[in-house]
Amino acid sequence: MDGDLLSPSPLDSARFDLDVVRGKQLEPDSKAIAKAIFENDCDLAIIRVPSAANGIHGISRWSLPLIHADTLVYYTCDLRKYSPAPLRNPDLTFRKAAPGDMEALRELISETFRHYRSHYHANPLLDPVRILAGYQEWAEGHALAPGRILWIGERNGRLAAFAACSESADGLTGEGVLYGVSPRESGGGIYGDLIRHTQADFAARGFSSMRVSTQVNNFAVQKVWAREGFHLFEAWDTYHINALLSGKHSVYERGLLFSKDQVGAFAAASGDVNPIHLDDDAAKAAGFPGRISHGVLAAAELSRILGTEVPGPGTIFGNLNMAFLRPILAGKEYRASLRIAGDVKPNGHMRAVFDIRDDESRVCVYANTDILLR
Repeated sequence: MDGDLLSPSPLDSARFDLDVVRGKQLEPDSKAIAKAIFENDCDLAIIRVPSAANGIHGISRWSLPLIHADTLVYYTCDLRKYSPAPLRNPDLTFRKAAPGDMEALRELISETFRHYRSHYHANPLLDPVRILAGYQEWAEGHALAPGRILWIGERNGRLAAFAACSESADGLTGEGVLYGVSPRESGGGIYGDLIRHTQADFAARGFSSMRVSTQVNNFAVQKVWAREGFHLFEAWDTYHINALLSGKHSVYERGLLFSKDQVGAFAAASGDVNPIHLDDDAAKAAGFPGRISHGVLAAAELSRILGTEVPGPGTIFGNLNMAFLRPILAGKEYRASLRIAGDVKPNGHMRAVFDIRDDESRVCVYANTDILLR
């Protein structure tokens, strides 16, 4: 794996039972991203790039399915020049969260974020129940970790709001990571008070700036930020790539070999008598180790597996995207694998991923397809 580009995401991987990696690129290089995905055998890659940056859509050359999951906007406030206003709700008090607050906090997050839509919700592979649990874990992770704070806002003895904050390693920038207000307390300016309290805390501890972020369509909080001294300074697009490459999701796997006789028979039947398929010397002159099989034979093998084995009779293609990364040599043994997102269903639409690998486990052919079982 390209360690400078993609890194494992253990929390996401455990939460969704997928091998998840994350990466961020200032100048998107689709070839480098595809290479890192295939080398890492990940199921899901979450990539962030500057909004409207060129290059990321080239990932389709490798038949990797690209989902534009959201656009994040980032706001910043110069705490050296801006003094937070007093709280609008004098009966609202703040304290740092303690272990005994976690149960009530989970309930509050469930109420607050049940209908909130993040980049995770754009991905049909991810369970909404597990997404909500992720917000709970995310907030709780700020209660005890160094460089992080979880604030509890109380009103009349009730948990009214929370704010999860973090600090930059250099001690100059504070970040408001996750805010939430109980639906029972909404409309009274408590969200604005959360912002003011965290601004004042960072300023009192010597931080020079504070930043916050949200989805571009979350207009309500952006209006509050603008009123509280923040300004927009950058935007990033989030993309999900459901590669489904880890072996733990395979529903079918077997050895695969296209003999020279099979390749010759297909050439005769199809009329594709390109010498690279029929003559070793011609193939070597073209830069291959030996004669190569027709790419359509790989597609035919996928069709055979889907229609006769998994899911089996009644399966039809909705569409097929296939990339040929390395040649399939005639007479050489390979390994074919099929994975189906969410496992095999008795009927209806499914998303399937198919690959063929060589004896070094390198991906030679990669395909993803929508299939329908009638």
